[in-house]
Amino acid sequence: MISKTVLIFDVSGEYGHFRKFNTTTSPLTYSIPTPSAIFGLLGAVLGIEREDSHNKIREGTEHLREVFSSKNALVAVRPLSEIKKVNIGFNLLDTGSYQSFFNVTNRTQIEYELLKDPKFRIYLSWDHHLKSELTERLQNKRFHFNPYLGISQMTANVEFIGEKELIEISEKDYIDFNTAINLSEIQSEKTSIDVDFIKERVFQVETFPLDMQIDRIIRRYGEILVEMNGDSVRAMPNKNSFTIKNEGNIQFL
Repeated sequence: MISKTVLIFDVSGEYGHFRKFNTTTSPLTYSIPTPSAIFGLLGAVLGIEREDSHNKIREGTEHLREVFSSKNALVAVRPLSEIKKVNIGFNLLDTGSYQSFFNVTNRTQIEYELLKDPKFRIYLSWDHHLKSELTERLQNKRFHFNPYLGISQMTANVEFIGEKELIEISEKDYIDFNTAINLSEIQSEKTSIDVDFIKERVFQVETFPLDMQIDRIIRRYGEILVEMNGDSVRAMPNKNSFTIKNEGNIQFL
């Protein structure tokens, strides 16, 4: 367990795009933001600059993926509305062989899959000396860089909800979760989710990168189940399952 409390905040926007790693010319989006996308958004709030093209950062600064590492940070994601996806064409410019942006003539239209009107509640369990600064910045909307939902043009609205205590779950049978579920982390003789309950919900399972290292190598993937209408999921609890007062049951990815 990373921390005994959890920071809770909502992120929303008109559009969002969290690109799937296995798509190329027609980028598809995950149904919810990935942990690395959430940590990038929080890095913008704190003013942690990204690495350059050689994966280097300024001397004396801490890398974003060290600030939010698997050793000190866990996230859970709760959809607060129906997850809707639309396809929109983007005009991309080939700038590689031109000295000036204004001389670019080669253009390619690529169709992107986007989330429409996404809204999520994020639960962050984090043990780091910047936690109090992050809390203050979220409370007062004092963002160092403008946060966005996957693509810089898709600005994010961020609303701080509060900090609450995590309560361990002792239940060994199916319980209702308000967040996405990591099927890969559930170890039980029973099926991971209540099969009868599935018939009443709309689900999607996607392979998520969950732990990206400084060298950009993914150390851990997971099969993440999302309820597409923002409803609950009935599943077996695991070691990353907790209860939060007035928030219900959550499961960290």
